[in-house]
Amino acid sequence: MFKKAIIYFVCLLFFTITNSLYLYAASFDQKLDEIRFEINRDNLKESISLLGKIKVNSKIERDQINLLFGDIYLKINQPQKAEEFYEKSFMTTNERIESLTFIGFAEVKLRQGQIDKAIDFAEKSIAINSDFVRPRIILAIAKTRIGDKEEALNILNELHSEQKDNVDVALAIAGYYSSFDDNDQAITILEDFLKIDPTNIKAMDELANLYWLTGNKTKALEYKFKVYKHYEFSRNNYQVKKIKKWILSIEPKFFDKPPKGRTLKRNQSQEYEKEQTIEYDERQKVPQYEEFDFAYNATGSGFIVSEGKFVITNNHVIKGAKQIAVRNGLGIISKAKVAKISKDYDLAILELDKPYDEDFAIPAKDFVDPVEGVDVLSIGYPMTGFFGNDKPVITQGIISKVYDDKEGVFLTTTDINSGNSGGPIINLNGKVVGISAAAINKLAVTLVTGNIPTSMGIAIKSNMLKEVFKYERTTSTNKAKDKASIYQEMLPKIVFVAIETDQ
Repeated sequence: MFKKAIIYFVCLLFFTITNSLYLYAASFDQKLDEIRFEINRDNLKESISLLGKIKVNSKIERDQINLLFGDIYLKINQPQKAEEFYEKSFMTTNERIESLTFIGFAEVKLRQGQIDKAIDFAEKSIAINSDFVRPRIILAIAKTRIGDKEEALNILNELHSEQKDNVDVALAIAGYYSSFDDNDQAITILEDFLKIDPTNIKAMDELANLYWLTGNKTKALEYKFKVYKHYEFSRNNYQVKKIKKWILSIEPKFFDKPPKGRTLKRNQSQEYEKEQTIEYDERQKVPQYEEFDFAYNATGSGFIVSEGKFVITNNHVIKGAKQIAVRNGLGIISKAKVAKISKDYDLAILELDKPYDEDFAIPAKDFVDPVEGVDVLSIGYPMTGFFGNDKPVITQGIISKVYDDKEGVFLTTTDINSGNSGGPIINLNGKVVGISAAAINKLAVTLVTGNIPTSMGIAIKSNMLKEVFKYERTTSTNKAKDKASIYQEMLPKIVFVAIETDQ
C-alpha cells in the first residue's frame, strides 16, 4: 500500500511539473504574441514595457525577446541600436532564430546603406531557411538600389509566381514597377491581389498612394478612408493621425461629411490584425520615419550643398509647387522654399527651414566636369511606395556625348526615371559630374528620325550649377570606388523631394 502511494505521488508530481512547464511555455508564447500585436499596431512604448516584464527561463526565450527589441528599434529608425539586440541572438543553436537574426542584420545594413553586407546577410538567412520570403525581398531591394535591377526582377518574379497570395510579395513587385515609371502595372498587380484578399490594408494603402500620384483623387480617398477606418477600429493612434493628416491635406473638409461607402467591418479588422500577428516574422518592419505633413503628388530628387543649408534639384521638379519638403536617406525631413532658379538650365536651389548636418553636404571640390566615355552612376529616388522611397537607387551607364556650355548638357546611358530628376550623376570616384534632368522620349525621336534610340538620359553639366549656386572650385582627389561604397557615402546626402501641386 505504501509503495502504491509513493508511485501515485511521483506520478502526480511528474504530471504537475510537466503541466506547469506546458502552461509556462504557452504563457510565454502568448505574451510574445501580445507584444507582436502591439508592435504591429505601432504601439511601441507598450511593446517595450511588456518586453521588460517577461521572465525568461532559457537562452532561446532570451533570444526571442532580443529579436523583438531589435524589431522595435528598427521601427523607430535606430538601426544601430537594433543591431546591438540582434547581435545578442546571434550565437544560437536554433535555426529559426538564426535565420531571423540574419534577416534583422540585413534590414539594418539596408537602412544604413551598406548594400554588400545587406545582400550577404539576406543570402545567409535564405541558406538556413529558404521558406522565408522576407530575405528574398530584401535581396531584391538591395540589388535594385545598386543598379542590378534585372537580377532583382528575376527574384521578385519567382516569388510572385510562387506566392500570389502574399501581400509583401505583391507590394514588392508592384513597388518595383512603380519605381521605374510603370504605375499602371503596379496598380494592376495590387488590384489583382485585392481580388484574392479583399480586406488587405497594406495593399489598399499603397493603392491609395499610387492613385493619388496618377491623378485619381476619388480612388485615392476611397482606399485611404478604408485604411483610416481600419486603424480607427484597431486603435492604432500613430496610423490614424498620419492618415488623417494625409486625407485633410488634399481634402480639408473630408471629415465634415465622410463617405458612406463600404469600409471594413470591425470583425474583419480584428481578423486582419490576428493574421498579421501570426505572420509577424514574415512581415517587413516599416520604419517610423519623419512624415511629410502633406500628401505629395509629384516627386523628384536632389542633393545637399552649402554646409547643409541648401538643396540642388531641377526647376521642372518644383515648378508650380504649393508646398515642398525634402527627406534624406536617413529619414530626416525639412521643409523647403525656392531660393533661386535657372529656367535656361533647368536648375533650382532650395533653402531649407531646418538645415542638415554639414557632413551631409556635397562639397564644391566634389563637382567635376563630365568627360565622354567615362562610367557614371545616376542616384536618386524613382520609387513611390512600399518598395522604398525612403532610400535612393543607383543606375549605371556612361557619358556618351558632352555638349558645350551654351547647351550646358550631356547625354548618358544611365536610366533616368521621372523620380530621378534633380539627383546627381556621379563618376566612379564619387564626384558629381552633373544633374539628372530627363530621359529622351524614344517615341518622339523615332517619329522624327525613323530610328529607335537606345536608352539615353539628358543631364545638366556640373559647371552649370554656378547659375543657382555660387561656389569656388578646389582640387579634389580621385580614387576609384565601388558602387556599394559610393551608395553608402551618398545615402545621407541625396534627398527625396516631395511636392504638392494643383493637379
